[in-house]
Order: sequence, then C-alpha cells, then structure tokens
Amino acid sequence: MQSWREHFTLLSDGEPGECWRPAADGDDAWAVLEAAPQDVTRTGSLPAEGVLSQAPLGDYDVIELSVFAKPAARIRWRYDDEEGGAISEVLPVGGVEIAASTRAALVEAALDELWQEGGETVWTVVPESQAADYLAAGWQQRERVTRG
Repeated sequence: MQSWREHFTLLSDGEPGECWRPAADGDDAWAVLEAAPQDVTRTGSLPAEGVLSQAPLGDYDVIELSVFAKPAARIRWRYDDEEGGAISEVLPVGGVEIAASTRAALVEAALDELWQEGGETVWTVVPESQAADYLAAGWQQRERVTRG
C-alpha cells in the first residue's frame, strides 16, 4: 500500500511522495511505520507547564505543544476515508530539545484525534533513530526509505 506517500506529500507542504525511495545500507534512513491507533501503548507525558492546542490548516490539522505560552513542538495529522490516516514526525519549534516522553505524548494526541475521525490504520515516517521508540509502543515497520 502506498497511501503514506500521498499523505506525506500533504503533510510536508508539497514535497512529492516520490522523493522517498528504498534505503540502501549506509543511507540516512527513515522508517515507514503503521499502527492501529487503539493498539499503540500510551507512555507519553507532557511537561508540567505544557499545554496542547489544535488547529485545522486546510489539508491537515496541527497539534502544538506550548510551554509557558511559547511553542515548543508540533505534529501534523490528516485523515481521509479512502487512504486512512497519517501523522508527521514531531517537529521541534525554535530549537527546543524534545524529550522522548513528550514526543510520545504528541504522537498519542494525534492518534486519539485520528481514532475519533474513524482511522483504523495510521502511517508515519520518522527518522530511523526514533523508530525503536515507536516499535516498542506497538507500531510495525513497513519500509526503510530515504529522501532522494
């Protein structure tokens, strides 16, 4: 199934899905992951001062984490009845370091939104260095890709 490519063209503001190709050994790789939202183990936690907010932005919605009223990180998500759902990687804002538990909390918030929309399958593409956290939470790796 190639639906993740269409989703990521939109989630990346138009970067064509075709720019992703299979990764070879030694490539700067990304993991294409798939999960059922209800099957992902919830382990995330927000900073005590953290607040999540959500906004629709046309082709996708954004969930943003603010700490002391300053944006710290965001995640994009989208759902389509035909293609299912997808979430972007967690994007830090302003050079802020994002802890793994905070990243998990943002992913879980997006999964909850997708589940409420009817998403039974969700895709994401994350740097290979983060894939182990996702796999431990119940995601399945489908491909290993690189941009090129």
